[in-house]
Amino acid sequence: MSVDIVIKQKGFFKKKLSLKDILKNHFAYGCYDDNYILKPNECDKNEVILYNPNHIARGISVVWNEAETNQIGLHMLLPTTCEEIDDFYMLIEHLCRLWKTDSFEQDGEIHLIKEIETIKSGLKDFNYDTMKSFLTEHENGNFFCAMWPYYFNSKDVMNWLDDHELSHFSKDIHNNQVIDLYYCAPRYYQMKDEQILGVYTITATVDTVFPTEPLTPFSCVNFQTGESITANQNIVAFYSLEKEEILGDVPFDDFMSEISKKELHEFDALHFYFDGLSEEEIENLNQKFPSRMG
Repeated sequence: MSVDIVIKQKGFFKKKLSLKDILKNHFAYGCYDDNYILKPNECDKNEVILYNPNHIARGISVVWNEAETNQIGLHMLLPTTCEEIDDFYMLIEHLCRLWKTDSFEQDGEIHLIKEIETIKSGLKDFNYDTMKSFLTEHENGNFFCAMWPYYFNSKDVMNWLDDHELSHFSKDIHNNQVIDLYYCAPRYYQMKDEQILGVYTITATVDTVFPTEPLTPFSCVNFQTGESITANQNIVAFYSLEKEEILGDVPFDDFMSEISKKELHEFDALHFYFDGLSEEEIENLNQKFPSRMG
């Protein structure tokens, strides 16, 4: 579910919006890869994802390119944090004033800037109800967030509903995303025998988020059937920063047996993270297991 905004600029002499105009010295930005993992400080040609570094939530999508002077689109996912709702409407008001308009379109209806406080109040009520409905109707789920997806078991996060402001939810997803980590997602390769190989790449010395079991990338869908494409085999490949090359690879289950000997940290319901493996540890793993990729 999302809130969809369109702001239109009228008149003959139309102002372009730069990225700096949009960021307003308030937001950080990036764009997504195929697995909805943010590439910070990058834009694609038509969209940028904004987030507030002080309370990272689900991210605000801005459909924009600098040459467009007629309209700009903003999208916010629900449920989200009350802080992000405030940021969202602050941005709407800011862009309306830059384009010298006193109105915007929300979900197909025209509203005036002066209505924003009333709209926010109603939306925060609806936001809480949306979260409550989701957690009571689903045993587990995942939310696409600003930096990466967040997986949870509903029974473990019912404290999100303790207050109307969803303060526990806000704290949990910010703390999950504020850590500087590499989020390891697989790449799929079709082999000569038409089997699908899933490859997770671990880089020496890099603190890494890793799944507790193989997960199908969001982008791997059979567009004819709509079904997810799953790998026939999953391996973990090791990249050496010193040698700037892939040293070898390990079957997924064997890697899990090895990494369980290290200190692992809680991340979300389907992931953990670990401190970066040293070059020596990478070399030892490479020597211990024969390569599957050849």
